[in-house]
Amino acid sequence: MFFGLHLESQKTTDLDKAITIYETGVRITPDGHECQGDVHAKLGAALLHHIKYSGDMVDINKAISVHNQVVHITPDGHADKPGHLSNLGTSFSTRFQHSGDLVDIDKAISAHNQAVHLTPDDHVDKPACLNNLGSSFLLRFQHSGDLVDIDKAITAHNQAVHLTLDGHPDKPGHLSNLGTSLLCHFEHSGDLDDIDKAISAHNQAVNLTSDGHADRPGRLSNLGNSFLRCFHHSGDLVDINKAISAHNQAVNLTSDGHADRPGRLSNLGTSLLRRFHHSGDLVDINKAISAHNQAVHLTPDGHADKPGRLNNLGTSFLRHFQYSGNLVDIDKAISIHNQAVHLTPDSHADKPGHLTNLGSSFLGRFRHFGDLVDIDKAISTHNQAVNLTPDGHADKPTYLNNLGYSFLHCFQHSGDLVDIDRAISAHNQAVNLTPDGHANKPNRLNNLGSSFLSHFQHSGDLIDIDKAISAHNQAVHLAPDGHADKPGCLTNLGSSFLHRFQHSGDLDDIDKAISAHNQAVHLTPDDHVDKPACLNNLGTSFLGRFQHSRDHLDIDKAISAYNQAVHLTIDGHVDTPSRLSNLGSSFLHRFEHSGDLVDINKAISSHNQAVHLTPNGHADKPRWLNNLGTSLLCHFEHSGDLVDIDKAISVYNQTVHLTPDGHAVKPTYLQNLGNSFWSRFKHFGDIADGSTAISHFHCAAICSAGSPRIRFYAALKWARSAVTIHHSSALQGYTVVFELLPQVAWMGQTILARHNKLTSMGNIAKQPTLANDLLRVSAALEHASSRGAHIQDRSTQSNQQISMEEEAQHHRRLAEQWQELVAKIRDIPGFNDFLQPKRLAQLCRAADAGPVIVVNVHKSRCDALVLMAGLDDVMHIPLSGFSYENAKTLHQALNQLLQAAQVRARDTRLELKRVRVKTTTDVGFPSILSNLWSSVVEPVLNGLAITASFTEDLPHIWWCATGPLAFLPIHAAGIYNNGVARYDISDYVVSSYTPTLNALINAGKYHSTRQTFRGLLAITQPNTPGYSELPNTTEELVQIQKQSCDFTVHELEGPAASIDSVIKGMNTHSWVHLACHAIQDPINPTKSALCLYDGHLELSTIITKSFPHADFAFLSACQTAAGDEKLSEEAVHLAAGLMLAGYSGVIATMWSIMDKDAPVIADHVYSELFSGTEPNSTKAALALHHAVKVLRRQVGDSAFLSWVPFIHVGV
Repeated sequence: MFFGLHLESQKTTDLDKAITIYETGVRITPDGHECQGDVHAKLGAALLHHIKYSGDMVDINKAISVHNQVVHITPDGHADKPGHLSNLGTSFSTRFQHSGDLVDIDKAISAHNQAVHLTPDDHVDKPACLNNLGSSFLLRFQHSGDLVDIDKAITAHNQAVHLTLDGHPDKPGHLSNLGTSLLCHFEHSGDLDDIDKAISAHNQAVNLTSDGHADRPGRLSNLGNSFLRCFHHSGDLVDINKAISAHNQAVNLTSDGHADRPGRLSNLGTSLLRRFHHSGDLVDINKAISAHNQAVHLTPDGHADKPGRLNNLGTSFLRHFQYSGNLVDIDKAISIHNQAVHLTPDSHADKPGHLTNLGSSFLGRFRHFGDLVDIDKAISTHNQAVNLTPDGHADKPTYLNNLGYSFLHCFQHSGDLVDIDRAISAHNQAVNLTPDGHANKPNRLNNLGSSFLSHFQHSGDLIDIDKAISAHNQAVHLAPDGHADKPGCLTNLGSSFLHRFQHSGDLDDIDKAISAHNQAVHLTPDDHVDKPACLNNLGTSFLGRFQHSRDHLDIDKAISAYNQAVHLTIDGHVDTPSRLSNLGSSFLHRFEHSGDLVDINKAISSHNQAVHLTPNGHADKPRWLNNLGTSLLCHFEHSGDLVDIDKAISVYNQTVHLTPDGHAVKPTYLQNLGNSFWSRFKHFGDIADGSTAISHFHCAAICSAGSPRIRFYAALKWARSAVTIHHSSALQGYTVVFELLPQVAWMGQTILARHNKLTSMGNIAKQPTLANDLLRVSAALEHASSRGAHIQDRSTQSNQQISMEEEAQHHRRLAEQWQELVAKIRDIPGFNDFLQPKRLAQLCRAADAGPVIVVNVHKSRCDALVLMAGLDDVMHIPLSGFSYENAKTLHQALNQLLQAAQVRARDTRLELKRVRVKTTTDVGFPSILSNLWSSVVEPVLNGLAITASFTEDLPHIWWCATGPLAFLPIHAAGIYNNGVARYDISDYVVSSYTPTLNALINAGKYHSTRQTFRGLLAITQPNTPGYSELPNTTEELVQIQKQSCDFTVHELEGPAASIDSVIKGMNTHSWVHLACHAIQDPINPTKSALCLYDGHLELSTIITKSFPHADFAFLSACQTAAGDEKLSEEAVHLAAGLMLAGYSGVIATMWSIMDKDAPVIADHVYSELFSGTEPNSTKAALALHHAVKVLRRQVGDSAFLSWVPFIHVGV
């Protein structure tokens, strides 16, 4: 009676009385009594019902014990046996829902299976037994994710439906459960057929349930859940509106005080929250919070569902905060999630889910306010969620995914590579644990790609961005067309392509970025909250292409996209200032292209709005002020209006004053302020402005925190400005320039390159922790300095509002750590000058083997600076007859001559004497070489008192050229009249080159430690796929073999000369000869390569190697010593790359050589190198000198294309 009263009233007092009476009945009923089983069964049912309210495992354990007794005392064959087994199975299922222990769900399935098999097919209870069995398989699937379980659940529920007669009161319930199984299958597979069937089954269940029936609200609620899941996939507002409608009806049909009302309110709140995600309509989020609030307040304390309802309420406050940025919302979210966690026992299956949501709330607060305590708590709670979830659980990938997301955001704040490595690891595990075909696979791949992208932004390693693109690509292809997540996956793919373009300059990447962003825009409805972000990213891609192409259509499209993004962003949205700033920057770019004042006025207006919409104290305020200052400065430089420059200076001043000392971006803002004063000085001539500009450049250059690159350019401006106005600090400025230069070179390398450099340097290799710490802090400092970027890409950037003072404190700590680490490294023997400019005494070691002539070619003047052994000072030889313009003209003339002769690849050119091409300079080879002789070489030889000698014992000198001179053949300088040399540098000296003084010093060190000859690796490519034949490479090999006598020569010819085999051979041999095609990439010189049988051995690969026995290389190819015009002083070419890889000396070519000339040079070079008892690479320069003389006698002095290209580099 009391149990019946409880079922009507839902009062727990009635249920407690029923349990007491049943327990008494069990005690007083003797064993074997015909009512014993019935009394036990009723007690078990009441206890099972009680756990819904108490959540007390004591109740469920008692229920299982009682149901077990009933099964054991009921004889096999008894008509009630299946029913008792079914109740036992339900008890085990209930305990599993609380414990997550797979033993319980296995026992539940076993009991329900027995019940099904013991019940005849035509028995009235068969459908109910099948229904219960299906529900158990469904529960196990939700834990394991094993598709076998969900297929069995659907099969059992289907049978239950088909065995239930139309009109039977259980038919709607069985249909509803079938719909739930199909819904779960859809959530795993994403197959629209599943969700359509689920909605159909739930619809039938609702339609078969009469108005007023007690189960109608529950079935409407299930129908609403199906429409909600359908909306997750489709993003179609019709689906979410139907979900809300069904949940609303369910709530309205459920009386106040009914035990299920809180659950239905919770479902309604979840649907409203999801619609808010799409629309951004505050009415929805407020209704969601209200519904969840009611659900919480209607659920008694101690009720098993209380934590779950608190969890949903907390999530609603979190979403409201993400829109409003209101601290009250996020504090409520965290407080409520905390309650949910504390009310959930550690052993409860829902504990990890509640922990992960608490972690997401901490992460949300961190992203907005930047308090490191929050990100630590976020990572800690996500970690707990992962650790509490057993391996194999279906939710494990979700929790790993969230943990990775927290590490990713921690890295974006700290720049600590440990964090991003952990993010990648967690995201990788999440992806690997998610089965192929799972609906969440695209999302997890998407997050993995974002982690790789963040790693790339700090490492610059192309492997990272390639992995990011691969992961984002997979996410896009796995997300079905029409899926609501597809635009987000496309947006991130576009951002990855954009970042690779910014690194590589490959137009194919920016085109792909624009295509992906375009698709994301078109797939996102106009009323969707993410539409403005998609448009913003599209604008950034168009702007990126414009900066490369200067095509006005691109900048017009960028402005259009940014404009739409601004107009579609709701007033008060946290991203409005960022989007206005991007719009302003695009107008500024168009103004710089077109000069149209309308554009610069619009730029100023947009930047102004961004500033005024950003509250004082906001971390982004200085950035928007900086951008406004840039627009005002640009307007002034066009108008010359004093008002503009005064405003620019005022705005930049605010930027500087709002940025605390020690903040990594402060040097940038100080430099911009200095630029504005310098601009006013140039226009109005007030020396006070010039001095103030120098003061700001000085402050920027000596900041302790900030990118060395930014500080270097500030120091350079300081020094040059000081020279201009004869300021006394000029020398001090240049001193800082040289102090910062090694750090700039260090920071300019990729993380991998820095690591290889450090770990290969003597004693520091024994302290890998110190090396890794320096890498980590260096990356963090460089990352911190990048916060002042003009354009914001919201697909990858966190939305945190960290106080500038907190950031500055963090940056100061990084700067202090960096200084401490550098100091520790300098304490290591041999590292006292680490990251410091070399002293003259050190540089003079480059001249140990002979004079080194550094020819400084500058727009102001040209000089030769000579280092000589035994000389404690630099010999200065003015080159008054030479100029930067002269060098540039000669370089252009040489390029035109080579192009006219079709000098592109070995043996694929015309003879120069047969070409009649009118060059713009009308300068030929004799003129170029004569100019070099009279303007450069002759003054140097005179200064060194070197005269012509026709003996074998010529002085050996090294040329280190800069500027355009680095591309000219100084070694062939002379006066050639009618094919006869009147003055010829080769009669005075043996010439070698060095890309830098340091390269020559290192080459000497390498050679002194690697004097033992370890064989010659000879690579020949007579028939490289895709290139013209080089038959004489075989003849080269014959000549080498002829001269090598008893010395080891290992041959790799044709297909045997693969990239891998060549690298392996270079690792084991001390000498290498490469007779093949080669290419020089003028856009990206590190892509220059030797053409081997299976592909290109690129310079970028060579310079990462450190061949242990490397000593001498002969590059008998083309353009192996043609450098990078942008970095001419660094001579970025294959010969220099081999020196970086450890080779002491290299014979190379300045342009392609005639196939028939190569064997002549090889024969005579190797005849000298192999002439002693031990091969000696230091004779290479003299050997080449003699070989070229022989070739000149054969082809004539006027055959410049044949003999001039051969050069020697190094020792």
